[in-house]
Amino acid sequence: MHTLIKNGTLVAWDGDHHRVLEPGVVVFKDNEIVFVGETYDGDVDTTIDATGRLVIPGFVNSHLHLTDTPFTKGHQEDIGSPSGPSSYQNYNALYKMLPGVRKASDPDAQFAAAECALAELARSGSTTIVELGYDFEIGGGGDISLTERIAEIIGGTGLRCYSGPRFRTRFYGADSKGGVFYEDYPNGARERFEACIDFCRNWNGRFDDRLRTMLAPGQIDTCDAQLLKDTRRFADELKIPIQIHAGQSPFEFSRVKETENKTNVEYMMETGLLGHDFLIGHGQFLSDDGDVSTMAKHEIEALRDSKTTVCHLPWVKARRGGVINSIQKYQDLGIRQSLGTDNYPLDMFHEMQTAAVVCKIVEKSSIAALSKDVFLMATVGGADALGRPDLGRLAPGCKADIVFVRIDTPKAAPVYDPFKFLVLAATGDDVDRVIVDGKTIVENGEVLTIDVPEVVRRVNEASKRVWDRLDF
Repeated sequence: MHTLIKNGTLVAWDGDHHRVLEPGVVVFKDNEIVFVGETYDGDVDTTIDATGRLVIPGFVNSHLHLTDTPFTKGHQEDIGSPSGPSSYQNYNALYKMLPGVRKASDPDAQFAAAECALAELARSGSTTIVELGYDFEIGGGGDISLTERIAEIIGGTGLRCYSGPRFRTRFYGADSKGGVFYEDYPNGARERFEACIDFCRNWNGRFDDRLRTMLAPGQIDTCDAQLLKDTRRFADELKIPIQIHAGQSPFEFSRVKETENKTNVEYMMETGLLGHDFLIGHGQFLSDDGDVSTMAKHEIEALRDSKTTVCHLPWVKARRGGVINSIQKYQDLGIRQSLGTDNYPLDMFHEMQTAAVVCKIVEKSSIAALSKDVFLMATVGGADALGRPDLGRLAPGCKADIVFVRIDTPKAAPVYDPFKFLVLAATGDDVDRVIVDGKTIVENGEVLTIDVPEVVRRVNEASKRVWDRLDF
């Protein structure tokens, strides 16, 4: 079945860059784009009128957490003290509040949170998401059935997803003295690791190949060298990507230096993680001062030459008083980059805006983090990190993952430069239609695959249980 999208302003892919076609047309057959251009004279079965719309590739949101995001709102920001450890960047949020919220949540709360988050993601144009589960996060036994249930929920929404249940050697938290404790799991948590391998092997390719799997060792400071080496071995065997949390905080950087006598990048080099299929989630502290330019020459070369991707999450850092220093520096060094939302809001437009503006402030330059480059990170950057040249682009041979953005509004008019509008002015509320794998899952701004009022009710109900159990 051939579907024609016409009369829109198109952000097409020319093989090297996104470019604007006005007007432009897209034709897709079933779930694959077969034509992109100015006019199309062939036969079609269905026509979609995109008048007053930007037609763009769906976002590849390459780092997020579904099952706790609704419950962390308000518990990770505006906290700390003027002096002492709790004033350090990310201390309270990462080592105290986040483990507390996760410990307080139950499976039903996690399922409700996931479905609510998925509605927000679909509504705001993320067509491919990378979900990093946490059900083995706070010292408990962990149950892979939770990951399987989340995967089933994702499959029912029509979204495309890479699912990465996490595993670790040890867990951490805030101690009574204002520091950070680390506690090893029994037997190095090998049972959990093996369960994650089985999940990745058995679930990869389900839901018409919209669900794929990846390996997700928890945080770099919670994984011993053997676990990371085994991660690389199985990723190569299963031909799936890897993502690790690294560069989240100065505590983490100093911990790796203390225990491994290496920097974060050197530790990843030694354990064989770096590669074209490897993502570093966060990437804020890959040097002790968080400045990319102070990384050693061999570290920069290793990241660049291995084609490792740094997945930036600028808003979660900015609202805790931190910055990525900087996206422009990474770009100038030739290091691959992508974008993710981490937790809330799960809106890639908001993330692009934060990325661009914060980088301009850091670099004190209005031409740092240009809109076109940031949009590339949010689409092609994430797709390439996953080894998917068929995503993040509107071009023949690519998947029909397509988003319509309204430009017939006072906020948008007049659209001089679509990239500047998308990055610096638009929000998820401007999304009108979302097509994933050739099927419309959002129309007229309404999610078709999720009962949104019902999942909002369930999350509000679950939040009372979770918050009543909080013990900080």
